[in-house]
Amino acid sequence: MIEDVTASATSEVRAEDQSVQVDRSAVGVLRARDVKVGMAGVGLVLADGDVSVTQGGGKAFIARGDLRIEQGGGGTIVAGGNTSISQGGAGTLFSAGAVSVEQGGIVGLALTPKLVIQPGGKVILGLREAAVAGAALGVVAGIVAAIAAGRRSP
Repeated sequence: MIEDVTASATSEVRAEDQSVQVDRSAVGVLRARDVKVGMAGVGLVLADGDVSVTQGGGKAFIARGDLRIEQGGGGTIVAGGNTSISQGGAGTLFSAGAVSVEQGGIVGLALTPKLVIQPGGKVILGLREAAVAGAALGVVAGIVAAIAAGRRSP
């Protein structure tokens, strides 16, 4: 059974054992098995299965299965399966499966075992870049701590 949320605004939708389709609506928290978001905005999606976003967006998407974004976006994305983004974006993306950033897709930080950037896609920080940035930040923090410790000594 599919629960349909159309042209409405609600703070929470709970349908853990069902698939939910959200169209032209705003939902604060959405819990369901599989979720389809079309031309809608959501605050938080918690899905036991797959999530598909078309011309919509949300603050955070957490899916145990695959996640697909087309002409939409999300602030934080966590997926247990594969993730693909086409003509959309994500701020931070964590995926246990492969990630494909396709034409017009952009991701700020992608942490995944397999990252594929198609022509026209962009990832600002992948796993390698994040490791280098973390190491550099550790060195800078160590230098600052050493300088601060030296100033405190009488």
